[in-house]
Amino acid sequence: MNPFSKSFMPKLIMNLVGAPLLKKFTAASLDAQKAEQEFISRLVAECRDTRFGKDNGFDKIKTVQDYRKALPVRTFEDFRPYIDRMCKGAADELFPGKPLIYNTTSGTTSKPKLIPISPQYLQNVHNTLSRLWLYTCSKDNPGLFNGKSFSAVSPAEEGRVEDGTPYGSISGITYKNIPGILKKTYSTPYPVLCIKDYSEKYYAMMRCALAESISYIICPSPSNLLRFHATIIENFDDMIKDIHDGTLRKSAANLLHGADKEEVLAYFKPKPKRAHRLETLRQRFGSDLRPRHYWPDLACLNIWKQGNFRLVLPQLEGYFDQQTVMRTFGYFASETRGVVLSNDWDYAVLPYHLSHYEFIEEQQRETREPRALSAHEVEVGKRYYLIFSNGTGLYRYDINDLIEIAGFYNRFPLIKFIQKGEGVTSLSGEKLTELQVIQAVQDVMSAHNIPASFYRMYCDEQAAEYVLYAEFAPETPAEAQQSFAAHVDTQLQKLNREYAGKRGSQRLKPPVVRELSQDSAQKFKEALIARGTRDGQYKECYLTRNTVHLQILKQLQK
Repeated sequence: MNPFSKSFMPKLIMNLVGAPLLKKFTAASLDAQKAEQEFISRLVAECRDTRFGKDNGFDKIKTVQDYRKALPVRTFEDFRPYIDRMCKGAADELFPGKPLIYNTTSGTTSKPKLIPISPQYLQNVHNTLSRLWLYTCSKDNPGLFNGKSFSAVSPAEEGRVEDGTPYGSISGITYKNIPGILKKTYSTPYPVLCIKDYSEKYYAMMRCALAESISYIICPSPSNLLRFHATIIENFDDMIKDIHDGTLRKSAANLLHGADKEEVLAYFKPKPKRAHRLETLRQRFGSDLRPRHYWPDLACLNIWKQGNFRLVLPQLEGYFDQQTVMRTFGYFASETRGVVLSNDWDYAVLPYHLSHYEFIEEQQRETREPRALSAHEVEVGKRYYLIFSNGTGLYRYDINDLIEIAGFYNRFPLIKFIQKGEGVTSLSGEKLTELQVIQAVQDVMSAHNIPASFYRMYCDEQAAEYVLYAEFAPETPAEAQQSFAAHVDTQLQKLNREYAGKRGSQRLKPPVVRELSQDSAQKFKEALIARGTRDGQYKECYLTRNTVHLQILKQLQK
């Protein structure tokens, strides 16, 4: 490494910190059963004297089998009484001491989910995996630190619970508290991420990033990348002026307060050469201007590529240079995570030495006593529901995620996220899945040339019918819209035998179609964000029974 290179110190730090972590991870992966037992022994020893530990007989647990016999599989609501007491100031409820922060996640329950994060979990699990992930990413992509990085994360603090403990984003904490030498690689000062008006926040974020040569992007949602580019195009003149003058337009700057405002405004320096370069690019490419033009040195882009996000990826075609690696996040949830160790992976490895994972076969999900399997019992190619315990106070927690075993990293499972379990609906026993709806709509659009740029299938349990809300191309005849619903119905019958049986016996009505206004995709997302969904946690959900979704869809209906 050239010691005079700007990237020398970040790379050196990554090597010094990351190489030992990878070595330790690989050594642990040689024996998953040993790692599993050691984690359970450590967990019950640390949490034996907590209220939860006493309630569940942790003092009698010696083995993994003891642990599973003592504790039933639980959902988040089973932990809420403990968390409610923690929010009021109680200590030693789910783990020793009190939470450092609560990680918020967008759930489907009426109350928000607050995941308690202990200092031990933040340091020993989250930070360890984050460093390992960044190290392997930098190792695979030598140009990662040649320019600045751009990260789309939520604020570390979005509010406080009753006893004053903050709640927010664990990724925001990492962004805010990363070592100074790595923080220098950021294109966006942290206070910008805390702007509450998300359209002005987007402007400020992209004004910061557009002024730089970006070599690394961390943006979980690919749909956000589309929106970021649109923000640049829609505000190009303002951004050029701000970059030239070293300013931030007043509508965004006025949303910063006190020291935050001073910090951000002091960060900007006039860059007339960069502004001229951008203006030249616009004149040359016009409406074809893309990120590959204004960020030609982008080495790597970290995004979600599994689940429903894969449907958005084709829209990014032509946005980035062929040399830019699109590296998957793999499995990454608010409550737990896997880690991706290579550019070539389209899966993630579960860190069995840092958390306890169990697997319930997809077909056994609804049985009275489904058998929970360990790493050595799962099979490649099979799908399972994931159960985990990881030191955040969630024990044998059913996250309602359907995953597929893609292989093994030595003895640690490699998994692909398939869909949320909530993406399954049933009015009369048909067990319709989100993947089937997606496949049916895609087949119909391809076969009958009736494009729908945005759609949602709503499971109306009161009316006992499915309603297909769709945004069609302008001037699409009403007859074509009705035939669209009929064709989707036909495809669903081909894809789902139970659905076909219920339709054939008339126990299930045919789906009906409702036309949505133009730009419904963006309006739908904006409406959810206005109702409290964090921008970084927005997830596409094509099959839903969520009544909030229904309210928004009705407002968007023509």
